[in-house]
This record gives sequence, C-alpha cells and structure tokens, in this order.
Amino acid sequence: MKHSIFAFLLLFSSTTIFAQNNNFIINANKIIGENTQFWKASGTDLLYYLAEKQSGQALLDRMDETKSCVYLRNHYTLTGHLREGVEVGIEVYSEDENGNAVYDFSRVNRIYGEFVKRGLKPVVECDYMPKGLTSREIDTSVGNDEGMSVKNSGPEDWDKWHALLVAFTKNLIETFGAEEVRTWYFEVWNEPDGWKQSDIQTFYKLYDVFVDAIISVDTKLKVGGPACYHEWFLKNFIEHVVNGTNHVTGKIGTRIDFISYHIYGLSGGWLNSEPVIKPQVQRFSQGVLWISRLLEKYESLKEVEFHLNEWGMSSNFQKTVAEYPDLHYRNSEESPLFLVKMVDCLYAIEDNYDFPTTMLLYWGGAWEAEKDSFFLGNRGLTTAGNIPKPIQTGYEMLALLGDKRIDVSGPRIGRRYGVLATKSSNEEVQLIVYNYNETDNDLSILDNIDIEISGLTKGNYLVEEYSLDRENNNTYREWERQGSPKTSKDADLKRLKEAADLSVTNSSEKKNEKGKFELNLKLPRHSMMLVKIKVQ
Repeated sequence: MKHSIFAFLLLFSSTTIFAQNNNFIINANKIIGENTQFWKASGTDLLYYLAEKQSGQALLDRMDETKSCVYLRNHYTLTGHLREGVEVGIEVYSEDENGNAVYDFSRVNRIYGEFVKRGLKPVVECDYMPKGLTSREIDTSVGNDEGMSVKNSGPEDWDKWHALLVAFTKNLIETFGAEEVRTWYFEVWNEPDGWKQSDIQTFYKLYDVFVDAIISVDTKLKVGGPACYHEWFLKNFIEHVVNGTNHVTGKIGTRIDFISYHIYGLSGGWLNSEPVIKPQVQRFSQGVLWISRLLEKYESLKEVEFHLNEWGMSSNFQKTVAEYPDLHYRNSEESPLFLVKMVDCLYAIEDNYDFPTTMLLYWGGAWEAEKDSFFLGNRGLTTAGNIPKPIQTGYEMLALLGDKRIDVSGPRIGRRYGVLATKSSNEEVQLIVYNYNETDNDLSILDNIDIEISGLTKGNYLVEEYSLDRENNNTYREWERQGSPKTSKDADLKRLKEAADLSVTNSSEKKNEKGKFELNLKLPRHSMMLVKIKVQ
C-alpha cells in the first residue's frame, strides 16, 4: 500500500497540477458602464528623440495599426536636456541682442504632427523652464528621490514666461486647428515634488500663470496638473487651486480640468536591497482610493478628471535586468498581467466608489529598440528589431474589447482570478480572463475557470481564444527559446514577429438554445486569455 501511494504521488508530482475551480457568471444583457479605454496612453523621457527615429516611428505606427494608444506624454517640451547621452528636449526660446523673445516651435510642431497623423494626441507638458528664462544659473531638483535632476524654478521674467505660453498655444492652434487641440491636455510641470519648500508658492504662481496663459488663447482648452507622486504635495496643491489666492487674478481659486498623479510599484532605488519588495496591484488601488478620499472633500472638484499619468511596476526606466535581476517582470508576461489586473481594479473603484480614472499612462517607449538590444529589462513597449514586448501585446489585447462593459459576478476583484467582460454593437462579446497573483512561486499549476454567460441571442456561436502565456503570443519566451540572442541580427525575427501578432490558440462552436452557455477554461498561473464570442 505504501508503495502504491508513493507511486501515485510521484506520478502526480511529475505532471501539471490542477487546482481549485473558480466560477464566474456574466450577464450580457446587463450593461454596467462604458468601456472608456482609459489605459490607452503612454510616455517616456525619450519620446521627442525617439519620435524622429525609425524605432520610435515603428512604435507609433504599431499604436496606430492596433489602436492600442491614444495619448502620448513627454518631458522637456520647452527646454533642451541630455538624457542617456542624447538630446531629449526641445529648446523653443531664445532672445536677440536687444532682449526680445525669439520663438522656434518648428521641431515640436513636427513631432506633434507625427502623433496627429496617426490619430495620437499629446499631453503637452509645459516644462521645464527654458535656459533663457531660468531665474537661477544652477537650481536642480531637491528631494526628488527618483532620479530626476532638473531646474525647478520660476522664470526670471514672469511676463516673458506668460508670453511664451501664449505664443506656444496660439502656434499649436494655428498648426493643428482648435477642434483638434481642444482634445489634448495641457499640464503645468512634471513631478514638482522636488521643488524646495521655500519655493512652493512660486510653483503655485507658476500654475496660476500657466492656466491664465493657456485659456487666454481658448477657454475650451484643458489645463491641469500637478503630476506629483507624494500625497502631501497633492493635498497642498489642491488646497491652493480651490481655496488659495490666485496670483494672477487676485481671486480665490484657480481653474483645473484634470488632476494628475504618478504611482510606481516600487522605487528603483530599492532594487537589490533587503527586504525584497514585490510590485503589487493593490498598491495602486490603495493610492487611488486615498486620492479619491482626498478629493471628495472638495465639492468644486466633482467633475474634474483624474489622470494616473505615469505608472510602471518599478521606477527608473533605464535600469536593466543584468544589474537588477528582479526586473525580469519588465520583460515577461507578468507586465501585461499586472496591467490587466490593474484595469480590472480601477474599474471596480469607479463602480464602487464613483471615482473613475480618465487616463492610465504607462511610462515606457522604444529605447531597447533604438539600441537594438533584446529584453534588457528597461521599462518599454518594444525591444530590438522593433519587436513588441509582452506588455505591448497586453495593450493590443485590451484594444480588442468592446465599447460596453457587462456585468460579471464571481471571486472578488483584486485576487488571483478576474474577468473583464464587454460587448460590441454587433452583439459580439469579448472577455479577458486572467490568472495572476503577484507573489506566485509555483507556476506549474493549471486552474479551471468556469464561466456561465447569459443574455445571449439564441443561435450558433463561434468562440475564439487568444492565450498569452509562456507558450503562446509571447515574444519574450520565443526569444528565450531562440537562445536569448543579443541583437536583431542574431535572431529569427520572423518567428518573433509571429509571436507578436495575436493569433487564435483555440476555437470552437457553441449552440445556444436557452440564451446562455458555459465556457470551461484551463489557465496556467501567470497567464490570460482573450475570448471572442461571435454570432454565426
């Protein structure tokens, strides 16, 4: 008897382990809200540089083709700056020998033109202070412990700063048209948390002057900020825009159309240190809930949009997996799983706390592609050969959801299992089903997920499944199977491109005679599946 038990255990341990059953019920007739696609946004410190390079152009093209992004954000719109050894900013301001302003918006117009012709829209950061207007020769960020080192100061001449913002805004409307520019967002600065405490009132004045300048050109333009990452800074800033004295008008309060904030799963400064910190979606959920609690105290902010316009599993985009092995999640299927689980949680916050996220912007671009180096662990969307990383595949899966969210009941949102459910005007139903817990160690387990779908038209249905797991639709794992080549010259790009283009992993036909049917799915841990349910 002991031998037979041992043999059974040995056999069982050598095969895939099946774990608990998990049940979801979906009512396709019960619309719970719009699918606002708030996650269609991206940015990077290097965006202006990359937008004029083949690597960046390829990413912009893919965003357009897959409809996986709408908004793009970048720093250094108004001043030059060296980062990673390249010029990433735009110097738009200088003065002639008589001290008169000279503007040059040609490059920013050219770059924004690359966005607009692809249906993409800028978040226009009005930073940082141009060299010709900086009030201090040397004044770098103080207290910004995430690696930003910029000139945080007001202008030498406030009238010239105001005039620059007016001229810049007029130029954008003349170049792209008022109707287009009204769909953009104008943001005062980036991460002003690093301003010296003695200069905070100067920053508030900077915001007031910024708002006055932008809306003096067109009152329908959208203005906001502060793009900070500390709650204490946001609280004090909100108190100023609601109850403070406006430095331009002398009245109480300053207009704000959107409030922007940044959250990362952990600081890059904590990598390779004790204790180990694992990025978890609940950090983002808690951060957003704290902000909702802060803002609900201000009646005048009820209609103001909330933008989480920088996020990532770890800060410091340039750090690599060679130096920091924990960053493997920036290469693998874990990043798109983190994204999808966070989208599910943010929708739950919207539904349960009446606090919608209008924009969720991933801070990552095409730097690995520009360097033609595969899967360095940088926070990015593409890698060598312009191959999409799995997180870009995740965005492309999300882009295939329908425009109406439908009711899902099952395990509580924020745990291991989840389902995003939508439908389109043609009655097609789309699901993204995920199996992801951030602290998993044993990924050999295969879980059963049973889904009952009701509210369907009677008839025959085609069910198509698109898995993103360690075997399917995963460029990182395909790269590993090729022996982890260093550059695109050493890789089988054809196979990598095939892995990047979402393909059906299973299809079946379902006959629906009672207005409902069941799906019985098996998902490995750390995997997700897009399911399309089409009437035949």
